[in-house]
Amino acid sequence: MQVNQSSVEAVEQAKKKQEEAEKQARQAEYQIEREKNRADMEIQRARRKAKSEIADMKENQFFWDWGYLCVIFFSFLQNGAFQQDVLQLIMIPINWCKEYIAWFERLEYISDTAGEMLFKGFFSMLMITAGILGCVFLVWAGVEQYKKIWDDLYKMVLISSISFVAVLGNLIREYLPLNLILVILFINIGTILLRAYLKKKYPQMYD
Repeated sequence: MQVNQSSVEAVEQAKKKQEEAEKQARQAEYQIEREKNRADMEIQRARRKAKSEIADMKENQFFWDWGYLCVIFFSFLQNGAFQQDVLQLIMIPINWCKEYIAWFERLEYISDTAGEMLFKGFFSMLMITAGILGCVFLVWAGVEQYKKIWDDLYKMVLISSISFVAVLGNLIREYLPLNLILVILFINIGTILLRAYLKKKYPQMYD
């Protein structure tokens, strides 16, 4: 009887321990699930907050960018030197076209034979087409290379150079007889070359 009673007590104790272990396991699972749900809620809250902040930053950036562009635009309107330079760049290819048309109309009179006239006309058109395609290719290649290195620094330099020319264009023209658009290009190209030189000489600065 004592042996049977001890066996029953041992079984009951083992059963209680098993139930306690199962209870602790369920509690642990519940705790893990609750922590997981809380973590998911925190992640979602953080994402919503980050999304809201990004939207606010984009809205503010959009506002300031357009405001800055308006300031530059009105600066250009009162900048007579820059307007003349833009008009000059526009008129250069137009004047070239007028001169070519005038030359082409006189081609019949300055050529000795019809074959010479056809050759000069065809060769000139071929050279003009090759020059236009070459310029387009060079501009496209330059833009593609610039896009690879484009960052906030180059953006700041571009905006600053345009603002500099927009505000002080008339004063610059008094001391520098150079097209103001070329001044903008020189500033940006100089920045690229200077940064490339510094990156080559001090590579640890860009690691």
